[in-house]
Amino acid sequence: MKGNFFNILIFFVGLVGTITIGNSLYADLMQVFYGEQGSYWTHKDQPLSLKETGDDFQVLIGGEPLQEHLDGKTFFAADGELVPYPVVATDVTVRVNNWPDVKARILTKTTFTGFVFGVNVTLMLVGLVQTCLQRKKKAGNHPRA
Repeated sequence: MKGNFFNILIFFVGLVGTITIGNSLYADLMQVFYGEQGSYWTHKDQPLSLKETGDDFQVLIGGEPLQEHLDGKTFFAADGELVPYPVVATDVTVRVNNWPDVKARILTKTTFTGFVFGVNVTLMLVGLVQTCLQRKKKAGNHPRA
């Protein structure tokens, strides 16, 4: 009787874990593969400088980095009256889509939740199979009339 209770307990622990962890895993995977990827941009009111984003990408103009053009004052823009002026680093700001970083964090989390989900499915199946085998064995011990 004690073994039967233990097997039923294992089954229900696995079932509850499969449902809860499985929903979390499903939600994370749906977000990664079908979620809105365009909502992770740097806010419009808080753009970043070129120096802050230098490790993420590099803008080349004529084969040279934009920063070199800005430092050498060889990059010009025109104001409202079409008067040219040299563009400086403070004139250039950048908005970055942070989706790759968010996606990497979610996928790292799904590695753990996927493992725990697998453990819970295993517990559920072991509990179910052991309970069924034990009941079958009990039914086999009773003589039939």
